[in-house]
Amino acid sequence: MDFAAAQHDGTSSLRLRRVLYPTLPAGIRSGVVIEHELDRGMVTVLDTEDGRFWRGRAGDVQVLA
Repeated sequence: MDFAAAQHDGTSSLRLRRVLYPTLPAGIRSGVVIEHELDRGMVTVLDTEDGRFWRGRAGDVQVLA
């Protein structure tokens, strides 16, 4: 899935936003951003279905709410 159209520009925090994030192999899942490092452009997402964590670039997530 191409998340390029939904990239975040880094000007405000995504913390506590519900997002879609990429998974391997070639899937997507949803979760809540629990940490957003604005200076590095990195986010940590808590998957609300299974409790796993995902860490990656803020530009790789798509904000849902």
